Amino acid sequence: MEKKVLAITRGDGVGPEVVEEGVKILRTINEYSDLNFVFKEAPAGGKIWKEMGNSLPEKSFNIIKESDALLFGAVGLPGLPQGVAESAILRIRQGLDLYVNIRPIKLYDPLKDNCPLKEEYIGKGIDFTIVRENTEGLYVDVGGIMKNEVAINNMIYTRKGCERIIEFAFQFAKKYNHKKITSVDKANLLKPSQLWREIFEEIGKNYPNIQKENLYIDAFCQWLIRTPYAYETVVTGNLFGDIISDEAAFLIGSMGMVSSGNIHPGKVSMYEPIHGSAPDIAGKKIANPIGTILSVKLMLEESFKQEKIAHDIELSVEEALNEGRTTDIEDEKLDTLTTDQMGDLINEKLKNHLKN
Repeated sequence: MEKKVLAITRGDGVGPEVVEEGVKILRTINEYSDLNFVFKEAPAGGKIWKEMGNSLPEKSFNIIKESDALLFGAVGLPGLPQGVAESAILRIRQGLDLYVNIRPIKLYDPLKDNCPLKEEYIGKGIDFTIVRENTEGLYVDVGGIMKNEVAINNMIYTRKGCERIIEFAFQFAKKYNHKKITSVDKANLLKPSQLWREIFEEIGKNYPNIQKENLYIDAFCQWLIRTPYAYETVVTGNLFGDIISDEAAFLIGSMGMVSSGNIHPGKVSMYEPIHGSAPDIAGKKIANPIGTILSVKLMLEESFKQEKIAHDIELSVEEALNEGRTTDIEDEKLDTLTTDQMGDLINEKLKNHLKN
């Protein structure tokens, strides 16, 4: 059997609840495939900061670096200094140079009634992927606050950083036979965006069979509401990708539905749902685990090249949505399920697929 070491960061709030459902899926894969996942705990986040004064202890980071991949929950607790817990995520992204952030946005057929848009705006369906630059931009955290009067953050784009994420996006579009790639920037005002657009145009010349378009971030946000069906691969910078993926999550039912992969191709990568730690609902067993389970799907695709198992996970999610829902995507005609019940339902569907 092929042994793979997975670091597990359960985090804060609902993080441990949703991660447990992702681990449940991975244990089933262990049972019904040739893969053998070994789990190693790598604690990080607000709770750990309270105990140790460090949101990402060196021991945890060493476990992550020595693993084949990381499944990450969510971090953040009320009452902590701003950004203390969340700094663990940025330190992992920077420390492992996870320059790609993939965020698939897909409206599954059973959730069409949960989409706030009229049917005419949904069109042929919503199914695109945001490829977000993950290590540069404003999130590099170069700046500071002076005398509590002046605050500065520098938006840093390098040619190398732009080239590698844009090249990845074109290769991603080619891999999945996307006919169009959309670049989102603010080149009419921001110098970093002007460099970004120049590089997008340069690299785009190498892909004559893919249609290319440039949109400003503010225009894209409204087109995302009016014609969400018009996009396939969307490539953008760190801050803009963060904003539009949250907007897009609302269109497909809930933040709890969206997965993500923080990736350095061929190296240790981190997979996590995009939602926060939601401490107000922690322990109530109502959090949606699907974003985490679909993050496991991404892990199988991107880190382990197990496309068949990844496809089976997605099929299992869609089938489960026809039978039950968590409260964020509830349907009065279907059973309302707890976090673990939703995970169990998807897990049973997956077992059936993996057996066949």
